[in-house]
Amino acid sequence: MTADAAPAALAATSTAAGDGATDAAGEILLFLFTRKDGLSDEQFRDHYLGVHAPMSVAHSTATGRYVVRLVEGGHGALPLPVDAITEIHTASVDAFVDPDQGWDSAENWKAVIDDAASFLVGFHMYRVSREVLVPTAGPAGPTTVRERTPGVVIARIFLDGAEAEEAADEAGGPDAIPGTVRYRVLGTLSPGAPPVHAVDLVTLPDATAARYRSHAYVLGEYVQQP
Repeated sequence: MTADAAPAALAATSTAAGDGATDAAGEILLFLFTRKDGLSDEQFRDHYLGVHAPMSVAHSTATGRYVVRLVEGGHGALPLPVDAITEIHTASVDAFVDPDQGWDSAENWKAVIDDAASFLVGFHMYRVSREVLVPTAGPAGPTTVRERTPGVVIARIFLDGAEAEEAADEAGGPDAIPGTVRYRVLGTLSPGAPPVHAVDLVTLPDATAARYRSHAYVLGEYVQQP
């Protein structure tokens, strides 16, 4: 990704955001990130968690809940080369992508975007709704900000087009696992982004848990801002 690619992706949202999906906290953005060639898993993780995420939290005035989920493995053929699935809640997508409204200065906004361009080659942004398909059996476990959340997150990405696979509510599939959350894409906000129509996430005790489909990503979760 060139130094201008990430700003272009964000700038495009100012005209695409429109009537954003809202929950109690406002709108939700889902990002699919791919690291640059030559970066190891460890280098990518260390830079994202140690440099980029703290910089974003420090300078964004429009970011609410911010969760980074880093791919740690997968099962079966995976539909996209993805290294991170990041979720950001914001009161306004328009403000979030505007350096004058959603950041403490235009200079710091540019610094964050330039940093993204330094280690990401894929920068795909979607406006989504969030639906709990199956309620959790009990209260969510505690999380520590910037530490890895216990367990693993299993993710499935559903595409449109020739490779489409419908995100169906199957009683015997992962939708039956308590805590399964579906993010339905309401708008694709970056040029050239893959045609995703839904992403399912569910937290399990470990990666060997029996009840999940193939073609799934295994991720570690790091809450940057609750």
